[in-house]
Amino acid sequence: MRKISLLKSLLFVFTLFALTPNLYSQKHPMKFGKIDIKDLEMTVYDKDTTAEAVILCDYGVFNESRMEYTRHCRIKILKKDGVRWANERVRSSRNILLKARTYNLENGEIVITKMKAESKFEEKVNSYLYATRFSLPNVKVGSVIEYQYTIPWIPYEWRFQQQIPVIWSEFRMQQNQYVKVQKNFFGYIPLTIIEDGRWVAKDMPAFRTEAYMNSYTNFITKFEFDIRKIEYPPKYEEYYYYTISYNGVYEDFTSTWEEVSEALVHNKLFGGKLETMLFLNKEAEKINELNLSDIDKAKYIFELIKTKFTWNESERKYAYSNLSYLYKDEHVGNSAEINLILIALLEKVGLNVKPVALSTRNNGLLSPVFPTLSKLNYTIAQLIIDNKQYLLDATDKLAPFGLLPKRCINGNAITVDENISSWIDLKATNNSAEVIYSKLNLKSDGEVNGDISFKFSNYAAYDFRKELETYTSQEEYIEDLEVHHKGLQINDYEINNINDVYRPVTTKYDVSFLNNANVIGDNIYINPMLFEKMDNNPFKIEERKYPVDYIHPIEKTYILNLSIPDGYLVEQCPKSVKVALPDNKGSFIYSIKNLGKSIQLTYKFSIKDVVILPTEYGYLKEFYNQIINKHSEMIVLKKSDV
Repeated sequence: MRKISLLKSLLFVFTLFALTPNLYSQKHPMKFGKIDIKDLEMTVYDKDTTAEAVILCDYGVFNESRMEYTRHCRIKILKKDGVRWANERVRSSRNILLKARTYNLENGEIVITKMKAESKFEEKVNSYLYATRFSLPNVKVGSVIEYQYTIPWIPYEWRFQQQIPVIWSEFRMQQNQYVKVQKNFFGYIPLTIIEDGRWVAKDMPAFRTEAYMNSYTNFITKFEFDIRKIEYPPKYEEYYYYTISYNGVYEDFTSTWEEVSEALVHNKLFGGKLETMLFLNKEAEKINELNLSDIDKAKYIFELIKTKFTWNESERKYAYSNLSYLYKDEHVGNSAEINLILIALLEKVGLNVKPVALSTRNNGLLSPVFPTLSKLNYTIAQLIIDNKQYLLDATDKLAPFGLLPKRCINGNAITVDENISSWIDLKATNNSAEVIYSKLNLKSDGEVNGDISFKFSNYAAYDFRKELETYTSQEEYIEDLEVHHKGLQINDYEINNINDVYRPVTTKYDVSFLNNANVIGDNIYINPMLFEKMDNNPFKIEERKYPVDYIHPIEKTYILNLSIPDGYLVEQCPKSVKVALPDNKGSFIYSIKNLGKSIQLTYKFSIKDVVILPTEYGYLKEFYNQIINKHSEMIVLKKSDV
């Protein structure tokens, strides 16, 4: 079928909006500016007394004829932390229609503060998209705030559930035979009202995030939207002396993942960019002259691009900039710009590489049965060498070749290819590995001193380097360790391989512990886990509805050799134990030996399956309970009579 541009489609839609019947004659759930004084008098929300704020009403309308979306939201601020809900960010085109007010109760009177123009900020996201930030004025505990904005085009989603309670949330969508919109429902709590073109959630509880959880946006009750088709038939209008004819409009959007891939291939900001990288030809020739193996060639190019560019922290699937200028002069780009250059250079030296389009963790999971172009927000590379897959992202200077940043490890993604597009798993191929070796001496006065060394590999090394970057110096990091570990005194230290991301980070500390052993009479009590002790179970609720997601496998080994003071014997020692999750998805080993003059402890913690289903949650919670119980056990030394 003949296709025309999206802009022309929209123009034609706008001219015909009056022809479509309207369901909005129904009464709206609230009117802007009409505030109930009882809402201002509210000091606590009875159904959730911990709530920092509560959404009194959230009302959204998408008019398919006008192709515009209006949202009207009213929120009660209950606690100091709830003031953050007075700041909002809306992505759209420029100059959105916006009005906002704050209401306060002063001496029994409602005082209205309107938002001024200077509280509205517009920022350019890319060449085609803007974002509007706004902050409501005079907001404090007790305030009621409301805002209303109208933007063109379909909303990306409608959230019936938020991280604060929602008393009423309603979304309406006008039915239209010419514009086909696909709705995908997510969530674990059903809606209260479902009518033709109208959906309502009432008394929706706040969504509580839990430990080791993928983005909460995957689990809240919401709609996600995508336009599937805009189609208007030819139209003829008879006048007294002439006839006006309108051509039919047809714009077909992606309805399968294969069509999503094809759309990206032909998009000038994606596949079109890959066809314009002649500026890389000389670089490719130089690399081929090095006569490297395929894997060494790939690593060379990866490091070249990673070193050459600085990521601007913009997560994008499209390249908006002039890539030739970016490569030769600017050296700063978004994720798609950097990785499309990586892909092009890998391809030019003869390697088997394809773009991969994905949704990052904070953007939510993709659905195999809900193809969507709009939810894709990131581009990486898939490289195949000797039948082995490598997923590459050159935006992160701390990530070595083959270590995918955690933001990208998020369910599934699609390879972008004109001929064959495939659905691939975004799984971590590396674990987080940490080995701790302690050789310590226990004195009769309870002081412990000696050496502790750490070895961090893969994601553990990445995390350590990332954390160290947040400090102004290594000395500041050491001081912070002492502050957060009461009784720890670091006399000397060394940190190695911090700048070589292809080697494990190793650290060594000369330490003294001043408060970790208790001397009571003739006995000394000491916990051999020291600062590696786990005190709290991260899994506290009785039942979990959502999967546990560790992102990557975990391996942690702690070895302690503790010499005991002369004149003391081991009176009590914890027992060795081994505990495993069903199907060996995780395990811990606690092995302790009394060697007479010393005690040796080996503790190993392992998580092999990174996703634990809700049906397995009870086992996982008990698994951690047993770890905590074992970590709480003490070694008791008694002064010898001899």
